[in-house]
Amino acid sequence: MKRIKVVNNRLIGFNKQRDLNKAERVRKLIEEVINDIDFRNKVLKADFHDRRFIDESGNTTEITDNSIILEKLISGKEQYTGEEKDYEWDLRITLYRSITSEIGHRSKETIFTKKKKYRNLSDRFIASHWIHEYLHVIGFTHDYDRTRRRPYSVPYLIGNLASDTLESREFDFLT
Repeated sequence: MKRIKVVNNRLIGFNKQRDLNKAERVRKLIEEVINDIDFRNKVLKADFHDRRFIDESGNTTEITDNSIILEKLISGKEQYTGEEKDYEWDLRITLYRSITSEIGHRSKETIFTKKKKYRNLSDRFIASHWIHEYLHVIGFTHDYDRTRRRPYSVPYLIGNLASDTLESREFDFLT
């Protein structure tokens, strides 16, 4: 099993040491779940209803093979960076202020998380959120309206599988 490395490549808006400490704990959680064999097996068996993948040129394809979805997940090939597959997740995270109800979003290779939500939600929740957004960074999409298939899209379902995996385990670095 190929071990994936997760790196906090660029952190913007992390003005307090507690924010940086949390980012490191979240990074470790993501690395744990992405390298968990049970999590990977759940991805292989998942019943995705929305498998759309958009490449950097804007072409949309439907990925019907879960092993290809898993390979894209672990490959570490972020779009819009010029990088090739390196089996390393380079997280580029920006904390921001907003009055909207969303937790965050992504734009190209950057994941944006609302600062207030980041500070108030658990490390495990933020890890699942960053995994969901990272799936957008590598090219997966979903309906933006609340449709029946949205919870079964690759970003949502894998985020939920990660959340379930994280909730079922104890981690020494979480106190």
